[in-house]
Amino acid sequence: MKDELPLNKELMKNHIFNNYDIKVLKMKHVPIGEVANSYILFTENQTKYFLKIYLPSRIVNKTTKTLEESHKIAYLLNHQEQITQVISPIQTKTGELKSVFEGVMLVVWSFAEGKMATEKQRTTKEFLQNLAILLGSIHNSTNKVKSTRTAKFSFDLKFRKDLLLCIKEVTASTTSKDPNYNKLQVLIKQYMDIILESLVFIENLSMKLKERADIEFVLCHSDPIIHNIIIKEDNQLYLVDWDGAILAPFEQDIWFYLCDDQYRIFFQKYKEIKQFSSIDEDIVIYLFYERTLADLTDWVHRILFEEVSQEQIKSDFNGLEEDSWPVLANIKETEGKLRKRVKELSR
Repeated sequence: MKDELPLNKELMKNHIFNNYDIKVLKMKHVPIGEVANSYILFTENQTKYFLKIYLPSRIVNKTTKTLEESHKIAYLLNHQEQITQVISPIQTKTGELKSVFEGVMLVVWSFAEGKMATEKQRTTKEFLQNLAILLGSIHNSTNKVKSTRTAKFSFDLKFRKDLLLCIKEVTASTTSKDPNYNKLQVLIKQYMDIILESLVFIENLSMKLKERADIEFVLCHSDPIIHNIIIKEDNQLYLVDWDGAILAPFEQDIWFYLCDDQYRIFFQKYKEIKQFSSIDEDIVIYLFYERTLADLTDWVHRILFEEVSQEQIKSDFNGLEEDSWPVLANIKETEGKLRKRVKELSR
């Protein structure tokens, strides 16, 4: 969730016109998202665009070097490979995929008219097969689209330092006048053993994976969850939010769907598009633990150290209570289920 920025919208409209030749009549704030501040742009010719403004933050600062290349991947998949379900950034008048407004990077994206995919749609055969086809097509485009600058997944625990800092901060004091701190302290202490045990486990797995030379890397969106999928009236789905596109094992884009009861439908269709002999069990388990601990770190770090509004803090606590804690409470059970399904699909 993001709060609306106190920006001068008239100056922003002028900037967009001068750089993109797009005449914006109205800007509507979109509060969703973790990386950028977003707006829908309404134009005089009734065309809509999606604007993302990348203000300095912990997450943006960590991804600044790779954002431009990630956006380029989306552009090439759409324009070069004709995968039109990939939502693409718009070029400036000088051919760039970004512009800078008052020292801050912004990107204008094409707009997918439709609705965010729902949990109910996610379980349908049509949705799962369409997504499998789309992801398989993207993965198969790797050699045509990647460049020497494309970021590569490294199995580094980039969240580790910040997670330990958060734990140290939360356990440093026994009393506080800040109710948010006190609430967070109770929650973290409840799951402290699980968090630390999971961190040690993934550290060992990380070292093991770094030593391997047999891993295939493909172009991945890296977060094809329903929040990043728009479905139009004709049931065609579109993949948005390409800030994390990267060269990674194909498991990076598909492990999410191993958690679903309808996983066989997805993987049967995916295998028709992207041929693979087996799914790598260690990589799947690594990605599961990494996502769990990285998301936990993002929410806790923002509450503790970033100057955010009460609404943002409320949203972060909701994320912790609805997503992190249930996963942590059942982390070994989920790991076991993932391992069992990987073995089944790799026979």
